[in-house]
Amino acid sequence: MLIAADKFKGSLTAVEVAEHVAAGLDRARPGTAVEALPVADGGDGTVAAAVAAGFTRHTREVTGPTGGRVTAAWALRDSTSVVELAEASGLQHLPDGV
Repeated sequence: MLIAADKFKGSLTAVEVAEHVAAGLDRARPGTAVEALPVADGGDGTVAAAVAAGFTRHTREVTGPTGGRVTAAWALRDSTSVVELAEASGLQHLPDGV
């Protein structure tokens, strides 16, 4: 069984959701072959999902939404990179998150 889970924003990451669902399935149906794969919709958690799929996490200082410098994560595997816009210009970089 494949568990392809996204985050529960504000409570669990995609990795945590996938792990909890897998644990619940194991309790309900011991021995069931389960593959837990965190996924993302392109927003928060996209880099983490890429890392779970075998990409390597990197960070870089970039210009944030207010013109200041922020550190943002991105992921790389071979010649493919994954950039998560929320890492560089998400609400967490705005005053009061707004």
